[in-house]
Amino acid sequence: MPAPDMPAPDTPAPGQELVLEDLDAVADLERYATRARTMADTGMRLQVVGPVLAAWVSVLQPRGLGDRVPVALGLRTFRLDRAGADGWDEVYPLSSVLERLARMTSTSRTALTLPPVTEAAPWTAVTPPRSGWSSVAAVADDELQQVAQDGIRELGAALPQDPGASMVAQARAAVWGRLLGGTSVEAGDGFLPAGAAFAAHGLGFLTPGGTTTVHTSGPWVRLSSPAGFVLCRQPMAL
Repeated sequence: MPAPDMPAPDTPAPGQELVLEDLDAVADLERYATRARTMADTGMRLQVVGPVLAAWVSVLQPRGLGDRVPVALGLRTFRLDRAGADGWDEVYPLSSVLERLARMTSTSRTALTLPPVTEAAPWTAVTPPRSGWSSVAAVADDELQQVAQDGIRELGAALPQDPGASMVAQARAAVWGRLLGGTSVEAGDGFLPAGAAFAAHGLGFLTPGGTTTVHTSGPWVRLSSPAGFVLCRQPMAL
């Protein structure tokens, strides 16, 4: 779920470590970061709230005014084995996070040393609500998987070999901004952007035969599965 109110952070000293619960958590975080980097190499936001680490990534973002692609954020939470850095909230390059996770795996260590360099990520300015969510549906993971795969194929067929930025933006918005869950796609009365299914598929949150729950809060939609969360919002009207 979206992280709760963040207390004033304890400023980490250089090389401060976040100690994950076990090596399985290290492997999970590494897989998640690897998938995220493949989809959009725009950094990983690490938030610490008490004993919990929230790891956010951006999968889809509008690339400028008039871009109608939805916002799609991925979220995984991990229990920490040691207190410290409560309230910490920074964005780090995915390459730096992955380098450290690979080293942790090879040495069987569970302590993640925070990278020395942070980065500014405009997508972190878009914050999902922490409360006010209403359950609206439960969707089969196989159905979400099909939506994502159909969208990927549709984009591949729609774009020429060297498309311009404007053509790419229009195609992405048409495919991933399509609303599902209504009476019909043509009616446009759905509530779930196809981009949410794309994010859940790409980040590895869907399992064969599994079920994902759908919650809404204002313009936001949240997909919740045992593997992680996707927070999605249609672009603001101009």
